[in-house]
Amino acid sequence: MALVDLGPVFVGVVVVYFIVVLGIGVYGYRTTKTEEDFLVAGRNIGPLVGGATLSASQMSAGTLVGTFGLHYLLGFGFIWIWPGLWAGWIVSLLLVAPQMRRFGRVTVPDFIATRYGDDGRNGDYSRAIGASLIIIAYTVYLSAQITAGGLIFQSLLGIAPAIGMFVMAITAVAYTSIGGMRASILTDFVQAVVMAVAVVVAIPLALYFTGGIGTVDALFQSFQPSFVGNSLTTAEIAGFMAAFGFSIAAAPYEITRIYSMRDEKTVRQAIGITLIFQTIIGTSVAILGVTMRMMFPQLTTPDLASVIMSLNVLGPVLGALLISAVFSAILSTVDSIMIVSGAGLAHDIYGKLVNPNATETQKIWANRIAIVVLGLIPLGLALNSGLLGGLVQLIVVLQASMMGGMFFVPLVLGLHWRRANTAGGVAAMVVGFSTVVAWHVATEIYGVVPASVTAVITDPVIPGVVMSFVAMVLGTYLGGKPSKKSLRPFFGDSSRGRGSQPTGSPSADAQSEAGTSGGDAD
Repeated sequence: MALVDLGPVFVGVVVVYFIVVLGIGVYGYRTTKTEEDFLVAGRNIGPLVGGATLSASQMSAGTLVGTFGLHYLLGFGFIWIWPGLWAGWIVSLLLVAPQMRRFGRVTVPDFIATRYGDDGRNGDYSRAIGASLIIIAYTVYLSAQITAGGLIFQSLLGIAPAIGMFVMAITAVAYTSIGGMRASILTDFVQAVVMAVAVVVAIPLALYFTGGIGTVDALFQSFQPSFVGNSLTTAEIAGFMAAFGFSIAAAPYEITRIYSMRDEKTVRQAIGITLIFQTIIGTSVAILGVTMRMMFPQLTTPDLASVIMSLNVLGPVLGALLISAVFSAILSTVDSIMIVSGAGLAHDIYGKLVNPNATETQKIWANRIAIVVLGLIPLGLALNSGLLGGLVQLIVVLQASMMGGMFFVPLVLGLHWRRANTAGGVAAMVVGFSTVVAWHVATEIYGVVPASVTAVITDPVIPGVVMSFVAMVLGTYLGGKPSKKSLRPFFGDSSRGRGSQPTGSPSADAQSEAGTSGGDAD
């Protein structure tokens, strides 16, 4: 049963939003001629759109569904996840993003294959492992996003959640497989603007319905101090911050967008714009989540707090805008993940390992088919996983922990430590990923880790990154020295010294006219 009857204005705004998103997909199709167009938008994205897409692709259902719900449940204490995000962006700005744009390939496994395998046979193994782990981790993430879509449609229309999941998944698969990265980035820009406007404009109206600032202050006094102060322990805050911080600095879906930008200067400007977007949206979501607790203190499913606010508080136009923002949060992340997962299967496995002589048309269609397949598998998992009623944010955090544990150490050390080699890089990926999964299973499913330990180590990303670092160091010193070929794209010719500029690998040089040169155009 629907929460309320939806008026024509409400329905109209949401329908127009979906039409615009699909229209952008058609535009992307018409402007996509090569695999580089499909996967990195021709490397011609500027700072404003770039900042919006970095922000929107990260702010998933975890923000306007999960984080909103956790602020409803826990109060202002959960706002401490945002400094973790900002720290991740700063680490990326200093140590990862400009260097990866200079490298100028297409996927994170491209980096893994070059840095940890010379683009040769070892590179094939490294690429296959990296691509496979990305596909596995992001399948979990997509399932959570699709589940959130089902919850929202159930609340809005009173229909079975499965129908809502199907609509969200098919919409994302349609415009992403048709339009590729250009469509994904342009829809991200629209979605980031919708999210920012919706949550900021909603604050005055939400405060009005709670009786104004004075009433809010009085209501605060009736809550337990932990709700208006810090409801999380220091260790819990550190765990959330670590999960998102490590993940942001190494997330493949963010790095693919960095590849899409014009040059390194654009990357730095875009990250600054991202911080502005996320500060505005994060602060607004915290305020709205807390005010919803005051207006509706008995919600049984906190993840529905933002939807209930849209339907019962904000009125048809603003409510529809906030609902569109929730859809935006989900779709902007889903399309980003689909592009990266599809590229892992089509570009890294099919295009590089199975059929390296494929034509541009074959490569584009391989990516489209991969997006369809890897979009429908998470839909099937969501339909059968029993996730409904759970907190979506917790699933999002597990995915973030996987990415941080798997890629943070290989990326940062691979870009800045010349000694890192194939054995170390592959070991760091596999051990980091395995540790995160094993820690989660041991603590959340079997409960075999002592409470005294989990009280301090509250997120699996912490042991994941530590063990990944240990594996990197051990693998590196037990293995041989890296070849000059694997170092040249990142450190330049060794004869020119540590401070020389990277010259690019032979395969990168062969792509320079189509890739790097076009990417540096103003």
